[in-house]
Amino acid sequence: MSQPGRIRIILTLGIALASAASATPRLLLSTTSIGPIFVATGANGALQTVQAYNAGDTTALNLSVTTSATWLNASIGTTGPCTFQSTGTCTSIQLALNTAALADGTYTESAIVTSPGAVDSPQQVSVTVTVANVPASVTLYAAPNGGTASFNIYPHGPVIGLISTQSGGSWLSLQNPPGLPPYTFGSAYAIQAITQTGQAPGTYTGQVSISGSTFSGDNQNINVTLNVTTSPILQLNNAPIHLTGFQGGPSTTSTVSFTNAGQGTLSVSGATGTATSNFLSASVTNASSILITANPAQLAPGFYSGTVTVSSNAANNAQVAIPVELDILPAGQPFITQGGVVNISTFANEAVAPGDIVAIFGDQFASGSSTFTNPTTPLASQLGTTQVLVNGVPSPLFFVSRQQVNFQIPYSTPAAQVSSVQIVANGVTSNARSITVATSVPRVLVWPSTDVQGNYGIAVNADGSLALPTTSTVGAFNSHPTKAGATLILYCVGLGQTNPGATDGTASTSQPVEATSQVTVSFGGSVAPVTAQSVFAGLVPTAVGLYQINVQVPNGVPVGNSVPISFTLNGNTSNTVNIAIGQ
Repeated sequence: MSQPGRIRIILTLGIALASAASATPRLLLSTTSIGPIFVATGANGALQTVQAYNAGDTTALNLSVTTSATWLNASIGTTGPCTFQSTGTCTSIQLALNTAALADGTYTESAIVTSPGAVDSPQQVSVTVTVANVPASVTLYAAPNGGTASFNIYPHGPVIGLISTQSGGSWLSLQNPPGLPPYTFGSAYAIQAITQTGQAPGTYTGQVSISGSTFSGDNQNINVTLNVTTSPILQLNNAPIHLTGFQGGPSTTSTVSFTNAGQGTLSVSGATGTATSNFLSASVTNASSILITANPAQLAPGFYSGTVTVSSNAANNAQVAIPVELDILPAGQPFITQGGVVNISTFANEAVAPGDIVAIFGDQFASGSSTFTNPTTPLASQLGTTQVLVNGVPSPLFFVSRQQVNFQIPYSTPAAQVSSVQIVANGVTSNARSITVATSVPRVLVWPSTDVQGNYGIAVNADGSLALPTTSTVGAFNSHPTKAGATLILYCVGLGQTNPGATDGTASTSQPVEATSQVTVSFGGSVAPVTAQSVFAGLVPTAVGLYQINVQVPNGVPVGNSVPISFTLNGNTSNTVNIAIGQ
């Protein structure tokens, strides 16, 4: 069926990638994301309501709520009928947006809802508010000869913009919101600059005269300054930054990448962190990224914020700042993050199957930088001092580190219901998170983007090469496209129990093979796909929880370096990945 050496490498990749729910209350919120809510400068936002529901047993929820910012106030409200679902009694959580003192800009903070002992507690409700008005002035930066820059404004109603420029020609415009009419507050008009052919580097001025709004404060002249520059223009790709650590614990880090939206060579010479509690630092790691470090050692549990400023040769350097938020957890308490139970293929927080390989993310799962792996099978249910409990039952473990655990869902876990997952570390039990278990949730394993970019599935040709473009390199493997008539092996998770039945944590055998039902493999995407039935679908011999699908590539398949492929098992369709198919 397979080559053991190859399987060991793929298993290693999978590992490196990465009390029962019915017997306790389970916290369910009507939403975990609010906004963006648009608020006029100097005003408070409208009161927001989230409903909390007990989706577990009849034990009452014991709700409390805290917030990460002073402008966001929360309180527990009244109990009454649920409005986000057709049945049940819910408790309202009121979120007051005291935004009148905030400067113009976008703010994202959190309300943390807790019910001790409940599954899926705590939960974080993200609240995003944009404080917006029609500003008196705007400054833009763009490269010569067709360079673009824009700035969004948020009038209270539909407006007319009269454009004038004092120099440089017709470089300035006001773009209407998509879909206008109708208009609602929060729809963005864009002040846009496009440098004209032959417009020399320099400073140009113009004006957008706003009229027609029913709100008098919108109707004003906006002075626009355009800096046409041959210098670099710094553009951040993934700010703001949210970090998590624990009291007395090691530093936690995040990387912010940046690009040059202008000309010349961007040079970032330094980065500085500023925070009232002095926990924040930053450094330049390479030509396109900054490493942000938060040190929680001296901080009590709670929320902390700061800002990282960047030093560079960019023309807009003075405009660039990176907001950073740090959440400090109590020491010694393992904690599973919200949405932190994921499959190892797509790393999505979704349903899983009996026998599935699952990763848990959080903190304090192991001490310090210690890591543990199971060197032999059957897999042990404890590594170091760490266990994973599924409905209270210890589960086979692949890998344990401080912030990640990979484990196998026991085959005995009931399908079509919600189960609970907890970590036990150093004798201390974590919070519980829920998972939905289905008979099968088929997923093709995906190469990490650090190895191969382009959402390529882990697919192997009969000669042991990878079904990737010939230019792709992964370790010592050769790569070449598959072709019609060839045998292709797809590596997967989530196909569920086999026949004969597999055993938790035990390596699959080749005699007898542990097979699933036949699957249908689809080549070419959703438009006129070409399909083929599997020759074999089941567990990979010598592996735990890893499946393979052997299929002969049918005639008439599309040809290319990125051909979509997926498969269906018992009516359940896998994720779609790419493979390379040649002539």
